[in-house]
Amino acid sequence: MIIVKKVNWIDIDSGEADILLSDGTYSIECFCSDCNFSEGDTFSDILYGFNVRNIVKSFNEEYVIDEKNGSYSIQGKLVDKDSEILQIGEFKIDISDGDIPKDIDKNDYLEVDISRIDIY
Repeated sequence: MIIVKKVNWIDIDSGEADILLSDGTYSIECFCSDCNFSEGDTFSDILYGFNVRNIVKSFNEEYVIDEKNGSYSIQGKLVDKDSEILQIGEFKIDISDGDIPKDIDKNDYLEVDISRIDIY
C-alpha cells in the first residue's frame, strides 16, 4: 500500500503541491496539481514521468530510486510494454514520454532518467 507521507504546498489556492509517497520500502516525491491529498491518505493510481530519457535494459534485477537535484535515475521492471508502465516496489510509473528500445520486452528490467514525476 502506498501512503502519502508528506504534503508540501506550493500554492494552496491553485492546488499545487509536492507530495512524498512511500510504499514502506521506496519513496518518491511527485508534483501534484489539483491536489486533494492529505498526509496518511492512500494512493493507488499510476504516476507519470516527464522528460523520460536514456532508457536502457538492465541486467540487475532490482529496484532503485536515486533522486538528485529534483531528477530521478530509476531502475524497475517493465510490467506493461503496450502502456509503457514501469514498476518499482508498489509504484507504477507511466514512462510513455520516452522511447523504449525495441529489444526490451515485458518483465525486463530497465534503467531510465526522469526529470519529473507527477500525479494526475
